Amino acid sequence: MFSVLQNKSKIKFVEKPFSYVIIDEALPFDLYNKLNEDFPSYEKILDNVKYQQNRAYRYSAVQSLSDKEISKEWKDFFKFHTSYNFFKDFYEIFEGPINKYYPNSKSKLPNENNIGIRNKDDTYFQLDCQFVINTPTEIQSSVLRPHLDMPNKFFTALLYMRSPEDDSIGGNLTINSFDGQPIFKKDKYVLKEGSKLVEEIEYKANRLVMFLNSPFSLHGVSEKSPSKHYRRYINFIGQFNFDLWNFDHIFKNN
Repeated sequence: MFSVLQNKSKIKFVEKPFSYVIIDEALPFDLYNKLNEDFPSYEKILDNVKYQQNRAYRYSAVQSLSDKEISKEWKDFFKFHTSYNFFKDFYEIFEGPINKYYPNSKSKLPNENNIGIRNKDDTYFQLDCQFVINTPTEIQSSVLRPHLDMPNKFFTALLYMRSPEDDSIGGNLTINSFDGQPIFKKDKYVLKEGSKLVEEIEYKANRLVMFLNSPFSLHGVSEKSPSKHYRRYINFIGQFNFDLWNFDHIFKNN
């Protein structure tokens, strides 16, 4: 199975305001096209949930690996990207930033014996690989404002699977930085004000974006134009069973 990080010649590495990579043509075209054809139905992902416009709905690795309707190619893909081998691919690219943001962490990194699948294994480190759809919208809106991920997350990655017929505008990943004193909403991690846009990364088929989580990894989604199309991508998560940093210690929550 090919890793979404295998196309190293296409890596664009950015260090500020936090460390992230962009990889176009992340997967070989034949594999990407096969996976694209076998992307599960929206009805499956939306099953038994309350439907809302321009919201994210997910189907996790645990669900997919036990679902007889998910193709073998997707199951192989999910198995690899929830394995220690995928973590090693991540570490090879992000070793420098990891040492910068989390010095002396090497002895605390996961190994083959303490890594598992999120919501299945009670392990030191957990991986997930999710089908995600953002629903259509009748008004211009954003699915998610600038925010920080939960402090137990070590990395996040997105593989975009934009449909060829999707002519919507926006719905792109935004890379943000803090601007003055940040003010967060009541749920802590979503920013109310105090950010500025650094880069907007276009939602593009077979494009991967991956970043190391830290107190500086502020990101969101730009507003999407009214559209009948679903936004599709794969979400990759690596997380510890403890927090890497303390939100209340770093930020004053207003």
